[in-house]
Amino acid sequence: MVAEGRQDAILRELELHGSLIVTRFAERHSVSPMTVRRDLLRLEKEGLLVRVHGGAISLGVAAERSRTPDRPTSGRRVVATIGMIAPSATYYFPAVIRGAEQSARENNVRLVLGTTNYSPSEEVRQAERLLGGGVDGLLITPSAAIEEGSPLHRVLLAAKVPVVVVERSISELQFAKSPIESVRTDHAHGADIAVQHLHDLGHRRVVLAARESPTAPWLKDGWSRAVSRMGGRVEGEYLSLPNPPVGTTEAVEALARLVERCVEDDVHAVIVHTDADAVTFADLAAERGLSVPDDVSVVAYDDEIASLARVPLTAIAPPKWELGHRAARMCFDRIRATSASTVVRMTLLPTLVPRESTGPARP
Repeated sequence: MVAEGRQDAILRELELHGSLIVTRFAERHSVSPMTVRRDLLRLEKEGLLVRVHGGAISLGVAAERSRTPDRPTSGRRVVATIGMIAPSATYYFPAVIRGAEQSARENNVRLVLGTTNYSPSEEVRQAERLLGGGVDGLLITPSAAIEEGSPLHRVLLAAKVPVVVVERSISELQFAKSPIESVRTDHAHGADIAVQHLHDLGHRRVVLAARESPTAPWLKDGWSRAVSRMGGRVEGEYLSLPNPPVGTTEAVEALARLVERCVEDDVHAVIVHTDADAVTFADLAAERGLSVPDDVSVVAYDDEIASLARVPLTAIAPPKWELGHRAARMCFDRIRATSASTVVRMTLLPTLVPRESTGPARP
């Protein structure tokens, strides 16, 4: 990206979000942090932004901070406390947590985190603990879809503070009379653009392999939608991968079977969820004598470690940081609202990150 385009992107991000983190912006736009810092210095000299530690803020945010000096910096009075419950702090969700943390800093909010290891009983316990402890708002990512009448459903319905459900869908029937809000990734769109990417490269058969998870049904819907839309120009299959206990080889064995299936059924394009499984699949394909991408194109889903594969993997990247940032801001806006406002159920789109693991279909 040339300097003018980068600087336009910087100003657009500040206009949309009010702030920018150098490392995050650099990673998204495939440039070095030093290059971004030079752009910020130049734009500051032109009077278009204000640099801060680790990034920059818009002129509007800077003006607001000057009017309310006791808000944004660390060590000053906390105006609210938001509890955050995440299933994990080791995969996928660290970026979501960092986004929420940044939003909390920007608004002088204290963020209190709890993780559940995907335990339904633990998420109920933590929700009750945080709500009983006097938080002003709650962000929660349940281990699975919220079932109507479940203990968690009852706890959230009874909450007297704003609640935002993160990265899970909620229906009008579940919360018809409740102002509970949500923000999630449109994973169906992610699978759709993965299929479209492979189709554009000439692939006519696309297999989607995914572990059973709250994300999997959306991926299957998006893959099916794309295949149907293409009216016979693309066909394929959906395969469910196992979720074995830690320390077993069941997942590797399932991926090895997928490699053999590609050989036997002449499949040359595969979408794999998660990143870890996609990396393992690519390694097993190489051990089988298949070249990535010449013999099989691979798209990973999540973009957590896809770039670190032996052949860097093309990936679908959910907007994890933005997800956490917007969820926390949504919760804070609801906390400070003085009257009832429109309930927001927000969906964010993932993006395709092309790398070396996808290429044109063989003639």
